[in-house]
Amino acid sequence: MKTLYLYNTLNRKKEEFRPINTSPQPSPSKGGGVVGLYTCGPTVYNYAHIGNMRAYIFADLLARTLRYNYGEARVKWVMNITDVDDKTIRDSKIKYPNIDPNEALKKFTAEYEKYFWEDMEKLNIKKPDVIPHAADQKYVEKMQDLINKIVKAGYGYIKDGSVYFDVAKYYKNYKYGKLINLDMDGFKAGVRIDADEYEKENVQDFVLWKNQEKGDPFWDYELDGKSLPGRPGWHIECSAMGQETLGMPFDIHTGGIDLKFPHHENEIAQSVIGYNVDQPVNYWLHNEYLLVDGVKMSKRYKNFYTLRDLEEKGFNPFAFRYLCMQTHYGKQMNFTFNSLKAAEDGLKHLKNQVRELGDEKGDINSDYKNNFFKAINDDLNLSKALAVTQEMLKSDLLGQDKLATVLDFDKVLGLKLNQVDEDIELPEDIKSLVAQRVEARVGNNYNESDRLRAEIEKRGYLIDDTKDGMRVVKK
Repeated sequence: MKTLYLYNTLNRKKEEFRPINTSPQPSPSKGGGVVGLYTCGPTVYNYAHIGNMRAYIFADLLARTLRYNYGEARVKWVMNITDVDDKTIRDSKIKYPNIDPNEALKKFTAEYEKYFWEDMEKLNIKKPDVIPHAADQKYVEKMQDLINKIVKAGYGYIKDGSVYFDVAKYYKNYKYGKLINLDMDGFKAGVRIDADEYEKENVQDFVLWKNQEKGDPFWDYELDGKSLPGRPGWHIECSAMGQETLGMPFDIHTGGIDLKFPHHENEIAQSVIGYNVDQPVNYWLHNEYLLVDGVKMSKRYKNFYTLRDLEEKGFNPFAFRYLCMQTHYGKQMNFTFNSLKAAEDGLKHLKNQVRELGDEKGDINSDYKNNFFKAINDDLNLSKALAVTQEMLKSDLLGQDKLATVLDFDKVLGLKLNQVDEDIELPEDIKSLVAQRVEARVGNNYNESDRLRAEIEKRGYLIDDTKDGMRVVKK
């Protein structure tokens, strides 16, 4: 077994990964003999932007790395779907104003969840093993049970029909702000916040259960003899779903750096009190921000992109996956269309190298596999892993052994290196030029063939003459 090192936000250093469960055989029961991985999933109220998708590519690469180390059956990956929060409720009421609010929420979020999984498939991000939904009655009841425990322990209180977590009391007895080394000097006891998301400087008592506002979807809830119709707060969702699906403590929790505070910090506090654990999660991993042309992505700056935007500009989604591998997940990534174009070209070259190896697989080369292992196990050093891949492809190994080795690496890379990209739909003028070029080649008129190639490239497309015929791709 190779040694895997991961940067743990909790302790601010790279650490050897030691799974909680070391049983050699996986167990179907919760957590038994399984490496537990939890990823904060999307809030399904709109299309995910490319910054979101970078986070899920990172989580996918981590899950693949864990499986490469411990085996497919030894890893259990959970990703939640937030289908009830401030934004989903707000936008579902706008889109479906004349139907039952619970039904409106369900219909609205199902639509955007569908788009989300379509994008995930285009990026070859494997579906997690378990996908709990926050609005599912089963999980709402688990959240209510957790809130009951927090209140019973004296760390939650009812105010104006909502239930809040007492941060001041927690801070007296525990460390609050572990993930960001929070300074609590500006905290004002008794100040509450109902919003699901808020800024770092607003350290306040946060909502566990939010009182129903007129026209909002709601769930019934009774606490201390009081009827509290409403819905769960955002932070309580992941604590309850993580414990229910993986047990507690579990191994690894991932998310974007923007979730460290308040979301993940509040998860820790809730779980420490409600589940009576010293440390709910052993390893916290956070990916850094994605910038666009050096600045924060924002609709205000007109630099806000979804995967669909990249596709409309003619890019293959795999180019974005490949681009994300060039920058370590723990560093800010600067996205530009020039860098995306370079990544697409690099990926095409890599696929061509693999295609030239033929179809017959030989033996996986142990030396290169060990070097690949060292790279990915060094806190997911994907750029180094890709360098090892290129070094292997340029070596004097037999083609069959190269193919077997690169396809083994691709279990982690997830680039489908042995699959030819689907041809794009061509405009009619390009189709006509391609047909003319086919005729010229059949007639051995190579001067005309070269002229037509130049004309096609002039119009923004590239010709790839393969043993299986002519392929045309957008530049």
